[in-house]
Amino acid sequence: MNKQCVYLPIAVLVTALAACTPPAKDVPGLTSGIDAATAGHYGQSIYHEELAEKKLDKANHVLKHWKKDYYWNIDERQKALDAAADAAKHRLASEKEMCLWLTSVHGHNHHQSEASHHTAAYFKTGGAVPYKVDDHNISMLGQYLQSQPDATAEVIAYTDTVGSANSNQTLSERRAATVSQMLVEHGAKMEQLHVNAMGKADGPDNTPDQQHRIVEISTIHPIYKDCPDLK
Repeated sequence: MNKQCVYLPIAVLVTALAACTPPAKDVPGLTSGIDAATAGHYGQSIYHEELAEKKLDKANHVLKHWKKDYYWNIDERQKALDAAADAAKHRLASEKEMCLWLTSVHGHNHHQSEASHHTAAYFKTGGAVPYKVDDHNISMLGQYLQSQPDATAEVIAYTDTVGSANSNQTLSERRAATVSQMLVEHGAKMEQLHVNAMGKADGPDNTPDQQHRIVEISTIHPIYKDCPDLK
């Protein structure tokens, strides 16, 4: 009986100790989960924001003591100043990461730098008044430029090889001015228009050619940039 009374508590103790054995560690798994939470631009934005808040709390804690004229040693003073500087750095990093995230999410809605070309007017040899005009496109482009002040358009005028180089240069300038005025009448501002008078075309002299008696318009759409003030 006495031996049984001695062994029974020991057995119970062993069982209890076995039940208290800590579970197996999973450092790689936990690390992976933490990394996943801070991955990507959005995760990094939140991560830097949290660091900024911690640093800012430390700086504010010292500031409260300073305002109450509490004694503060030199080491803590420098730590507080460093914490405030670090808070600003992490806040900027957070904003940059958030900006990159917004760009990745909304990038498909951004204007891309692109140019569209079309012939706006056709002229007879030696004439600066068009006999055929693409009224619809000129009207639409004029309205577009009015609604998008940062957009621009290039007005490119050509002539054929009938006549001298000087006269054709002047003629191409007049043709460009005619089409530019049409765009202005439909809402464009003159400063949005870049005139390029090409003058006399290449090729044999005194050769009438309708493909050179035209004015083309090239529209340039500005690139939209998220957070342009972040540097």
